[in-house]
Order: sequence, then structure tokens, then C-alpha cells
Amino acid sequence: MSTPSPSFADPTATTSDLSKVPQRRRRGVLLGVVVVVVIVVAVVAWGVTAGGWLKPAASGGAHCPSNPQSLTGAGSTFVYPLMNTWTAQYAQLCNVQVNYQPVGSSSGITSLEDKAVDFGASDAPLSPAQRAALPGPTLSIPETSGGVVLLYNLPGIVATIDLSSAVISGIFLGTITNWSDPQITALNSGVTIPAMPITVVHRLDGSGTSFCFTSYLSQVNTTWADTVGRGLSVNWPVGQAAKGSTGVAGVVTTTPGAIGYDELAYADLNHLTFAAVQNVAGSFILANQSNVQTAVSEGGASLPPGSGDWYNVSLLNQPGAQTYPIVTFSYVMVYSDLTTVFGSSITSADADSLGHFIYWVLTAGQSFAPGVFYVPLPANVVTLDEQTLGLVTYNGAAVSTH
Repeated sequence: MSTPSPSFADPTATTSDLSKVPQRRRRGVLLGVVVVVVIVVAVVAWGVTAGGWLKPAASGGAHCPSNPQSLTGAGSTFVYPLMNTWTAQYAQLCNVQVNYQPVGSSSGITSLEDKAVDFGASDAPLSPAQRAALPGPTLSIPETSGGVVLLYNLPGIVATIDLSSAVISGIFLGTITNWSDPQITALNSGVTIPAMPITVVHRLDGSGTSFCFTSYLSQVNTTWADTVGRGLSVNWPVGQAAKGSTGVAGVVTTTPGAIGYDELAYADLNHLTFAAVQNVAGSFILANQSNVQTAVSEGGASLPPGSGDWYNVSLLNQPGAQTYPIVTFSYVMVYSDLTTVFGSSITSADADSLGHFIYWVLTAGQSFAPGVFYVPLPANVVTLDEQTLGLVTYNGAAVSTH
């Protein structure tokens, strides 16, 4: 595997790394024990100077917990730039330290199952098998949404490359192996594409971004659906693996001829080059917040209850001439009955801090999403989320949220 550029730190973890996730029952401010994970130098610099991590946190009318307690969470790397902003802003507002570890969606679900964290985060909805394995009923709460883009490295090419679903599928199946393939050049008339071998880069770890991307490939290509399928991890037909969102970005940016998939937020924050993707209307769309928002509005119009089965919820390939086709929710996942799951290790103050933080994320916290290239939740999804959060109980009573 190629070595990523030193500019890209690696925030993900293998199963053996899960021992590094701090245990959820630590009290007070996590002095000296918070593992600071820098995704990319540009993420931190941009957040401070332009995105506004230092601007006053917005309360949105929400009250802070009366007895603030530290919280722990783990999972999605997709959401990490936004989660990092949220945790910094909320600490400033309410003095609640939220230690979030971006170990990947699969490991985040495992941490939740092991009761090692207060909440998990994943860009893939829980499968029926995952729901059954958890020690108690679990709520799925969309916290944000974003696009998955195709990063590529073609030295000397200034124009944006157009890719269709057939070409993307062929590249990741290994049937299209050179950038000069006629199927690619036919989509990009007027662009001189070099005869350069294609290096496919995919995620090594269990990833919600992989779930979104492989779900897209399964929708648009029957061969992929029949032979590879969708999942947090799949048996990739070709390519080399990189750990985490930043690992993929690092390999692509240091490997001429490479292509990989990553989050729009990572690409925009780090000024990476990504392709325009043909949507179901036939338009080639370069992902941005507006056309991702269109997909969310279309796909989020009819959703199950937060306590229901979200496994087949999809924001992919939504209608509209200007809709970007590869879009996903990112979810925060919490147990509905905190007392039954955590027993005496959880207190009323812990439960209230968890409820307040998630409520703030779903309401005032949404205002920070555009600043780090995510899409705020539509009003109907926020309403559904608030109803779902109302199902979280401690000792049989709904937890305090605001």
C-alpha cells in the first residue's frame, strides 16, 4: 500500500485500536486524556480562520445541562470535521466535554455494542443483524448529510473530468484499467486524457462511506450488485486499501493515475480534485452543498420512525436535473432505555448531558454544517429527530433535552 502524504493524519482504528476509545463513565473534564486527532492541517486552519470554530457558539434557545458531565462517542470519519466543530462549540457553550473518536462507522457500532461509549456514529444505517446484536433497542437519528465524491489524480489536467455510472462501475470492477479508455474519453471530448494506468483506492476499514458508495454501485450496476454488493466492508475486485477518509485522500493525492471515493467535506476543505458524476437525469453534476441538499430534500420526504428499520433508507440517485447522485445521511445512534443498558454506571446527570448535546446538534448545531461543507437537515427531518430523541429514557422517564 502506498504511504499517504504526511499532511494527512490517520484518524481511523482497527479492531485492536478500540482499546484506545476512552471509557464512557469518566467524570468531569477530560484533562490530559482527550486524544486530539487532526484530520488534515487544512481542516484545523480553515475551521479557525474561516469556518468559525472560535466564533461564539449559538445556543438556539437551548438550556445547558444543570450538572454537565463528559460524554464519549465513536464512529464515522465522514462526519468528523463537523463533529469536531460541534464538540468544540458545545464545550464553549455548556462546559460539556465530548470526546469523539473517528474510528470508522463499523468500529463505532462495535463500541456502542460493547457499551464503551455514550453514542455511536455511522453513515450506514444499522442492519437487522446489527440491531439484533445490540444489548438494547437502539434509535437511529440523522445528524447531518453529505455527498461522496470521486477523487482523482491526473497530472496536467485542469478541466473537470466527467464520469458516468457505467464508467465508475467499470473502474471499480477492474474492467476499465486505463484513463485513455474510449468509454472515458467519449465522455470528455476536448480534454486530452493521458494513457495512464488507473490505480483504484478504497477503504481498508469498515466504513459508512464505503456503504454509501457500494450501495450506489449496487443500484447502477447489476454485475456489482450480484458479485460484490453493498456493505461497510466488501471484497473489492481491484485496488489498494487505505485506512480512513484521510488515508484514501492521501493515497490519491500522492499517486498519479489514482482514483478513490471520499466525502465532499474532505475534498472541499483540502481543495482536492473530484469528478462530475452523471445523475439519473443525464446531467454531469459537480457536487456542492446545493445539489446535495436537493437529494436530501427528495430522499428525506418519507422516513421511518427513529425506532424503526432504516437499513433501506437511501438518498442515492434522487430525481432532478441538478441533483447530485451519491448522497447519504450520517447517523448518531443511542440506546432508547439507558438504564437497562448501562445499569448503575449511568446517572441522571449523564443521561441529561447526552440528551442536551444531541438536541443541540439537531437544532442550533445545524447552523455550523455549511461552514465545513455539510448540509443542514431539512425541517421535517429535524422534527422527526426531536420526536426520536424524546424516546430516550432514564429510569423510565424521558431524558431532559432543553
